[in-house]
Amino acid sequence: MELRALIDALTDPAAYPRQRPAAVELIQTHISAVFRLEHDVFKLKKPVALGFLDYSTLERRRAFCRAEVELNRPLAPGVYIGVAPIICLDGQVLVGVEPASADAILDYAVHMRRLPDDRTLEARLAERAAPPELLYQLGRRLAAFHAAAPRAPLRAHFADFDAVAHNCLDNFEHIRALPTHAVDPALLSRLRAATDAELRAQEPLIRARAARQIARQIHGDLRLDHVYLFPERPAPDDLLVIDCIEFNDAFRHGDPIVDLAFLVMDLRVHGHREHADALVRGYFEAADDDEGRALLPLYVAYRASVRAKVECIRQSEPEISERSKEQARDRAPRHLLLALSELAAPDQRPALLLVAGLPACGKSTLARGLADAANFVVLRTDVIRKELAGLDAGAPAPAAPGEGIYSDEMTARTYAATLARAAAHLRAGERVLIDANLRGDDQRRPFFELAARLGLPCRLLVCHVPEAVALDRLSSRTGDASDADAVIYRHARAQWREPAPDLAAHALTLDTTPPPERVLDAALAVLRAAALA
Repeated sequence: MELRALIDALTDPAAYPRQRPAAVELIQTHISAVFRLEHDVFKLKKPVALGFLDYSTLERRRAFCRAEVELNRPLAPGVYIGVAPIICLDGQVLVGVEPASADAILDYAVHMRRLPDDRTLEARLAERAAPPELLYQLGRRLAAFHAAAPRAPLRAHFADFDAVAHNCLDNFEHIRALPTHAVDPALLSRLRAATDAELRAQEPLIRARAARQIARQIHGDLRLDHVYLFPERPAPDDLLVIDCIEFNDAFRHGDPIVDLAFLVMDLRVHGHREHADALVRGYFEAADDDEGRALLPLYVAYRASVRAKVECIRQSEPEISERSKEQARDRAPRHLLLALSELAAPDQRPALLLVAGLPACGKSTLARGLADAANFVVLRTDVIRKELAGLDAGAPAPAAPGEGIYSDEMTARTYAATLARAAAHLRAGERVLIDANLRGDDQRRPFFELAARLGLPCRLLVCHVPEAVALDRLSSRTGDASDADAVIYRHARAQWREPAPDLAAHALTLDTTPPPERVLDAALAVLRAAALA
């Protein structure tokens, strides 16, 4: 039976005669189809061979189903029930019914007890029901799990430098080979170069740890939705972790920091940086492994790259819905940008900076200084407006407020074009500075939303000078892309609105009256405080 037809058959409640569910919910990944009943879950492994796993034959899928059950029971006691055959009897697909003969078996599924959705770490974080202290304690528990995990002398080579380098770099070859347009080649090249550099820097430490046989059996897939919290239960039953790696020895054995890195990555990519920091603090306090801390950025970047590869694979799967594919297209670059941010120096990390203010407040002078001192690509709306109008940047095009190339329609086009260009540069892993009036939140918020979608930091610097200073500067300005004069200045001042509280939390007003070099120093201090310079 073809995969699509089998999946369709398994969404029919009649396929589960022992459970008799009222409905069946289907969730698909790139390697499995998961069927959720009221109290049970059945996971079907897709007949795929992806290089890092091989589920291509029925016998292999049965073996890996058995391995999944056995390997997951220690961290999730009572959850993994067994392996259920999937058969066809009189034209009806049935799950968990013993076959009359081997010929009746269509496939196998892992049978699990269903855990409540609202108990995942992901759900608790979304409900703000998991304070950082909880992640601190989770870090300590994870360290204890690793300390007790069996060391793997026969698998020690999986923690050696050659294996680590292969795993890190192989992701890029897989992504390049996939038919997806969600990943900018320039971003992939930047990340590959940064990964190469970090591998060279950490090679001696990785080799030394491997020589001490640091490798052990790890979970391999520590994601937010695989951790379940039951605080009403006594330890250790208050914490269950499901769905460890069973399909690849190289992913299931290694330096324990690789395991920690997965959960750190998942927290950061979901915007929970404070919680990630608490997890790291708790882990290393308990593990007493300072040298492992030095490897964390490399392994977080590796884990993020793996997740990006997974999202790219999902985009090409015919059985995945268009909505799921669109979500995967958003998540793939987000993960790669996180990986690059982990490895890049502060003044090279992808970020979005908005430099706003009234005419003649010094925005463009500051923007030019930051471009040189902090590696920003500058997008100036005054220049983009002229381009859209078919004019040279310095060509004068004076008009009354709201007229000519300064009409509301043209202003909307200008900001839309600026936003699109910013998105392209950010997706390539660059740092972008927007030099614009940005008079209200209707103009500011789309840029913040863009940064949030990509998982990147966004800061707003509002430049301010007294009106007399601005008017004096305007009176002596020549050959500039801006056509602002005193009338335009007063019109802009009347339309200016202070940022809403959520945006103000990421904003700072700069006095741009002092000499440009002092203003630049003040702006750089802001970026350094945000680890962006």
